[in-house]
Amino acid sequence: MGIIHSLSPDLINQIAAGEVIESTHSILKELIENSIDAGASKIEIATESAGLGRILVFDDGHGIAKEDLPLAIKRYATSKIQNFHDLEHLFTFGFRGEALASIASVARLVIESGTEGNRTANRVVVEEGKIVSEEEIPFFQGTKIEIKDLFYNTPVRRKFLKTESGEEKKNRTRVQTMALGEPSISFRYVQNGKEVFFVQKEEPLERVLSIYGENLRDHLLPVHTSRNGMTLRGFISHPDFYKSSRTGQFFFVNNRSVELKFSAQILKRCYGELLPSGAFPYAFLFFDLPREFVDVNVHPQKKEVRFLSEETIRGILFQGITEVLRSSTPVEFLEMRRRLSMPIPYENREGESSFGSGFGGPGFGVGQGMFDNLQTEGESLIGPSSIEGRPGFSLEGIGAGTNLHLLGENRSKHHLFVPKKHFGVIFETFILAEAEDGLYIIDQHTAHERIRYEEVLRDLKSKAYKSQSLLTPIRLELTKEEAEEMIAEKQRFSELGITLEPFSGGTILIREVPSYIDPGKETETILDLWERFKSKDPEEKELYDEMAKCVACRSAIKKGDQVSDPIIGELLQRLSYCENPSLCPHGRPTLIKLTRKDLETMFHRI
Repeated sequence: MGIIHSLSPDLINQIAAGEVIESTHSILKELIENSIDAGASKIEIATESAGLGRILVFDDGHGIAKEDLPLAIKRYATSKIQNFHDLEHLFTFGFRGEALASIASVARLVIESGTEGNRTANRVVVEEGKIVSEEEIPFFQGTKIEIKDLFYNTPVRRKFLKTESGEEKKNRTRVQTMALGEPSISFRYVQNGKEVFFVQKEEPLERVLSIYGENLRDHLLPVHTSRNGMTLRGFISHPDFYKSSRTGQFFFVNNRSVELKFSAQILKRCYGELLPSGAFPYAFLFFDLPREFVDVNVHPQKKEVRFLSEETIRGILFQGITEVLRSSTPVEFLEMRRRLSMPIPYENREGESSFGSGFGGPGFGVGQGMFDNLQTEGESLIGPSSIEGRPGFSLEGIGAGTNLHLLGENRSKHHLFVPKKHFGVIFETFILAEAEDGLYIIDQHTAHERIRYEEVLRDLKSKAYKSQSLLTPIRLELTKEEAEEMIAEKQRFSELGITLEPFSGGTILIREVPSYIDPGKETETILDLWERFKSKDPEEKELYDEMAKCVACRSAIKKGDQVSDPIIGELLQRLSYCENPSLCPHGRPTLIKLTRKDLETMFHRI
């Protein structure tokens, strides 16, 4: 007797549901796409118990005719394609006729719908994939789909879902992403009876700001480029505004949200060293492509698409971003005296560490005492008298990623990097400096990051900073749920000298900031820190470490910044007092040394 047999229709639908329905957020995606395809101008969504208890999607689209309702829940029944040619020229989000059939096989389903020209609407109740009742109801235009008891007949599927709060967050993110791609449609989302998201019809930029906050308004650069009937449009962030993760990057193909595997690589290549290590720009980018150029039928959940020529899409993306970055003067020539605002330590006659008084004007912060014996007319900026008997710093023995709090509180003098004089900057990035033990090449950005990191971390550990009350509070414009999450971290912000206060809706007021955050960088630094909070739950030491890294990234001199000779001298002097001057907080090298012996060997002198 043979062992091969045909599967039952119910089992086939449940298997299909496993491919199409990843979780409640994938159900929302399928239903919202159907509403968009139906020409809706308003879409309302409601969920209870993260969607496991109830999901409701209500639109004002053209509706489903009474005679089509029974077919709507059958697998591979669709109004959107008839032949292979239609599959190659899709203009709708849905097309395979799987969604409602898959949902109906694992949940209890109610569909209500009304079409133009009728006096009544119609209602069908579906259980285990079969219609159990039909009736006429008062007329309305559009479709309302209600789903209850998801996975009631496949309980094993529920075990693989995240916590209820985790599923609710994924649902919110899904709705927001779909709303981002359709600014001409109004969206309202209610979770457990509470409105968490609402946007009216608006322009694309306003839709981005409505969802991801007004804080982005002054930091977004418009992108628009066309080639051979293909267009890239949208927005990217100025290099001064970024996140510590890729959660601010969104890509759409013909308004369909997709994952582009090559996008991260191209963004990194375009921004290059305009961004510090571990920083990711915002991107809200839309490709408008000929339909025959895109194959959307390559993933069960339509997360990915295939292009007729991926190289063409890569080229358009690279061209669009680089054009904007080149024309926007992305590297700001910052005030160095503000960036180097801390006084530098020096050795007084008693051998105790001290801080000098201001030198060079308000805010310059260069220790006067340091220059008492270092700079006279005709001498090098950093003279030999400051380094007698003190060897230079060696890279040997320090592993990548070493953090300051792991090195202890006491500084080891024999590890200090002590330059004798410098010879300026080459390639707008690298400082050349001479010490008694060799020639050093110092990266001005990573070196300043290390300096600021240690300064801020030292202040945090010793509580040496002061919190400053702001005459005019800084407003953070977030979504309601983001504001609630941020206020929940109020105590941790307070430990860092930052006072937050809820205002209304998604608005948070920053009342106090610590002195170690550069003026004008408060918003970016606090948002960056919050992103780090969301990805981990640091203890006090790690909390200080994360804050110090945030400030260091935001305030450090960048590649291309014009740095004067006095500031180079101060930078080198302050680097020499760092406990770990060889590495930036992220583990990248700050300096490379060539010894006299190295040079003599290169020139065959020995």
